[in-house]
Amino acid sequence: MAGAKAVTARLAIGVGGRRGVDPIALAALAREAAARCGVVVEGAVCAALAGREDEAEFRAASGLLSASFVLLPLEALRKRDAELLTRSPLVAAMFGVGSLVEALALAGAGEGSRLLAPRFSTDRLACAIAEGAA
Repeated sequence: MAGAKAVTARLAIGVGGRRGVDPIALAALAREAAARCGVVVEGAVCAALAGREDEAEFRAASGLLSASFVLLPLEALRKRDAELLTRSPLVAAMFGVGSLVEALALAGAGEGSRLLAPRFSTDRLACAIAEGAA
């Protein structure tokens, strides 16, 4: 996605999961994560990895959260790798970034953003929340 515009949001939720995720379960996980972080998800940016355009579940979860939806390229995530709070050797080997959802949240919230907590996950879903710079 050469020439893609930078994304900047007050709050961004990085979302991920195995193919065929349940959008209701993903939205519930994001709401639980937000509650634990003391924020609300309405009006946030919900970011997923580019290449998942054919997976309507992520867009549906964003709608359930009243969040806008954006797909971000892997190269934008790799730029934020040093700022991640968790690392998965498997994810790092596959994608070159320690946590996709943490990097998605940071990239979605823009330059100067910070993670509010390490990623939240289940056996099939994961999300992370980042706050944009004031």
